[in-house]
Amino acid sequence: MKKLLFLLGTLFVMGACNRNDDSVVSPQIGTQYFPLKIGQTWVYKVDSIAYDDNGPTQAIDTFYYQYKEQVIEAITDDTGQPLYLINRYYRLHDSDTWQQVRNYSAQVIDNKAQRVEENTRYVKLVFPLKSRNTWNGNMFNAKGSQIYKLIDFEFPYTFQSSSYKSVKVEQANILNFIEEIKRYEKYAENIGMVELLYDSLNTQTTGTKGFRYRLNLMSFTE
Repeated sequence: MKKLLFLLGTLFVMGACNRNDDSVVSPQIGTQYFPLKIGQTWVYKVDSIAYDDNGPTQAIDTFYYQYKEQVIEAITDDTGQPLYLINRYYRLHDSDTWQQVRNYSAQVIDNKAQRVEENTRYVKLVFPLKSRNTWNGNMFNAKGSQIYKLIDFEFPYTFQSSSYKSVKVEQANILNFIEEIKRYEKYAENIGMVELLYDSLNTQTTGTKGFRYRLNLMSFTE
């Protein structure tokens, strides 16, 4: 009986230790989808179509260009947490010189991947990543609640002949007789964001007004 009680007690302690270990490790699960390191550079191709068919003549403009984002510096924010500064550049063609257009910042804090764009803070991912997980992407800004949903979890993604796991975050999905609004971002492990889709169309009149926006990763360097 004493041996049995000792064995049960040992198993209980081991189980408690395992639970404690999980509580420490699990909040970090998924951070590989939002890597941040000085020198990292992402180059994206952008396809954008603008619609304004409500007038007497059809008007559709198509734009093709490239974005480059580069982590240039790591600093400490007011709370003592690491904060990474990111420059965004723009050009029309491969032969053009990059022109800096904006600055951003990003960090992982309180188990949340956060990005500040034009003085507005968004929560891009929440850790640990879980299939069908939801959160308010605008929890730290004044734009009103916007529910993000993880709809694809650890899906295969191929980039430059290499295979990665990816996750897809649905940020909006509205389709009715008045409007079509769809937005999502896809993240690949050890790379970061690899794809963005944003459609915002008003179809309540005889024509269509709005835009379709596609962003896809062309290259990534660490």
